[in-house]
Amino acid sequence: MLKLFIVTADTKKMGSLLRELEADRFEIKQAASFVLAYPLLAEFVPDIVLLDFLSLQNEPSEWEIPEDVHLDRNPLVMGLLPVDDYENIALKPGLDDFIRWPGSMGELKVRLARLAEKWGMSEPGIIKAGDLVIDTLGCEVTLSGRLLDLTFREFELLKFLAQNRGRVFSREALLNKVWGYDYYGGDRTVDVHITRLRGKIEDSSHTFVETVRNIGYRFKRRF
Repeated sequence: MLKLFIVTADTKKMGSLLRELEADRFEIKQAASFVLAYPLLAEFVPDIVLLDFLSLQNEPSEWEIPEDVHLDRNPLVMGLLPVDDYENIALKPGLDDFIRWPGSMGELKVRLARLAEKWGMSEPGIIKAGDLVIDTLGCEVTLSGRLLDLTFREFELLKFLAQNRGRVFSREALLNKVWGYDYYGGDRTVDVHITRLRGKIEDSSHTFVETVRNIGYRFKRRF
């Protein structure tokens, strides 16, 4: 069962949509604004966040989880956009997919399912990013079907970044999250491991980890 978090300021109007999705075996939680939604994320741990931009006109154009909200992985994000909102699509960064609304309930269900499948959420413990498949339970990584030889720390670093795709982490944050708070190595440790990891998972046709200048690193959001 996929866990869906809906952010909408018009819960009454969205009632029929909620009933349809719940009947289709989605587990659902909702909030009326970004501010109200953020503290509930760590408790609910959704697979997908559905943003009803038709009712969220006073919210920021970008959904961005605050740094003080600690999640094991970032949820995927889908936007419900007005049917005539062609110009503003490019102004809403952070969306993994969108659908024009009001629209087809059947199409929405298919898009939600395909979005989850794309990132391996339909298979427990599997993260997919293009040709890269990370088996978090079996501790294996394959690229285009080829098993990669990663060290424990390289695997943990890749898993953490992939679980939080699109989110930028400083070197200090990665040291704390991947190496642990009791690790006394310097920031250079992260750079060395990122370089080695890239050498194993990337080539001329595959790029997964991005450097954000003067900040740190992130896993690409889209493929």
